[in-house]
Amino acid sequence: MRIKDSRSIIFSDTPVPDLFIQDMMPKLSGNAVKSYLFLNSVFQNGSRKATRADLADRLGISEEAVNDSLLELQNMQLITVGDHDISINDLKMQELQKRYRPVSSSTPKEIVGREEVHKEREEIVNQINMTFFQGMMTFTWYDHIDRWFEVYGFDPEVMFVLFQEAANNNRLNGPGFAMRVAEDWASAGVRTYEQLSRYYTHFMKKNELKALVGKRLRRKMTEYDLKDVDMWVDEYGYGEDIIEEALSKTRGASNPSVRFVSAVLKDWYDRCLKTLEDIRAYEEKRAAEISALQGKSASLKRDNRDNFTLDSAQGGGSDIGTGVRMPRLLSETADEESD
Repeated sequence: MRIKDSRSIIFSDTPVPDLFIQDMMPKLSGNAVKSYLFLNSVFQNGSRKATRADLADRLGISEEAVNDSLLELQNMQLITVGDHDISINDLKMQELQKRYRPVSSSTPKEIVGREEVHKEREEIVNQINMTFFQGMMTFTWYDHIDRWFEVYGFDPEVMFVLFQEAANNNRLNGPGFAMRVAEDWASAGVRTYEQLSRYYTHFMKKNELKALVGKRLRRKMTEYDLKDVDMWVDEYGYGEDIIEEALSKTRGASNPSVRFVSAVLKDWYDRCLKTLEDIRAYEEKRAAEISALQGKSASLKRDNRDNFTLDSAQGGGSDIGTGVRMPRLLSETADEESD
């Protein structure tokens, strides 16, 4: 007995996986989407045979465009093109294989702990899906969330805040923004919600310092200026009091710069000056030394002037510099006697 499908092709349906609609279709060209849908229709109904010429005629495009579309679909692993046939790949099985991880032998305690962790993660993923995607989160996001959990070790609460950050910046159209934020948090050692709170406190403090520097210097901070402020805080470990002290050195300057302030702070850092008291003591000592040197220089200049007399300049037979003997200057009296 042979079972036949008696439904008319006019009113038949062609099922397409949601994986294709949500993850693949936005990345494909229009011809590739039409070709994929037509291939699925041929597979579900009719003889299940179609040539490139058939595709070109039915879709109203050239055979060259069909070849480009098939190549595009194959690169996306939606189909496999052979010498004599075209196979439509099972997207659900591919997704299952990507998500499957072989489980090695574990103790019962480890298994229970892993199940509890996964349960918490599953709950927060569902909450993310309903809060930010209205229950329509694509499978690409699920893959990224799984990877961020495994690679960065984020707590579920941190993962939710990550999506809240992306939503606040209107950047949920793709994973790029969230990925960069996740990398920044991970590089700062953020794993738990408490660590994230401390990170944001430090982050906000740096932003306030950047605004303060721009206000004191009366300038719009550039990207390089902001990196300098990050260095003052993260590398040098200086707070607002010491940075204010360095900014005070630009008082009276017509065009104060971040570069000058950075040079001052680097000098203090290289001399291992960590507190405001140490810095002020160093600056007072330095000012005293400069004042003493200036006083000594002025004294030497006055002594040189006193050593120069009219007699020494007009003295007969004096040698000047090179040992050349200068002629004697005769006075008017000497001239009269000679007459």
